[in-house]
Amino acid sequence: MIQFPSSTHKGLRLPKESFYTHATMTPIVKRAMIDDIEQIVWSHTLTAETLNVNRSDKVRQIDVLTVFLKKKECNEKIFEVIERVIPRHILFILRFKSEYRLLIHYKEEYENVKGKFRIVESYTTDWKPEEEVTLSITGLDLERIYHNFVYQIAGNKLKKEPGRELSKAVEQQQEAEKIRNKIARLEAKLKKEVQFNLQLQISMEIKVLKKQLLDTTDKEKSLPR
Repeated sequence: MIQFPSSTHKGLRLPKESFYTHATMTPIVKRAMIDDIEQIVWSHTLTAETLNVNRSDKVRQIDVLTVFLKKKECNEKIFEVIERVIPRHILFILRFKSEYRLLIHYKEEYENVKGKFRIVESYTTDWKPEEEVTLSITGLDLERIYHNFVYQIAGNKLKKEPGRELSKAVEQQQEAEKIRNKIARLEAKLKKEVQFNLQLQISMEIKVLKKQLLDTTDKEKSLPR
């Protein structure tokens, strides 16, 4: 179970209608917000003051939104819309009946545009009973706390290495994922191919990509410890 300090408690319900009027969304996403979400509660506000940690220029506030869902599988574009409306860092706690799931978008501020962020990658946990959902608030400043949230929620998708910035870890994970997807598509194509010369060609492409994937993974191992 996640325990936030009492100093961070907010407990403010956010009407879904406020997002309809302040965000541009497709009819599909708007329909999903109506059909998939019961209510949104701004449950906690994490700041340097409420957590008694050092200030950070890059992460000035983390809003914790508890989203009560009408159904377990929902359109996750909804949460990207909420991110665009609220120009701060957000931790989503998704709740469906007695199960919980954590969602966080790793995002970075646009260069030369103060207060505007772009979503770089999304990470979620599996659905779990409330007592099994854990998240540690660790770090000397708000940026480190946010980064540690990302690592915890990403799980084995991101490996935390001394001397490597989170942005680099995310970049390498995305690169590796693209290569894995290419390999999967080629392996499926190989199973259907009947011409021997084309089989050889596809097999060679797969071999090259697997070498690239290994090299990408080895970048982590070569970092100073």
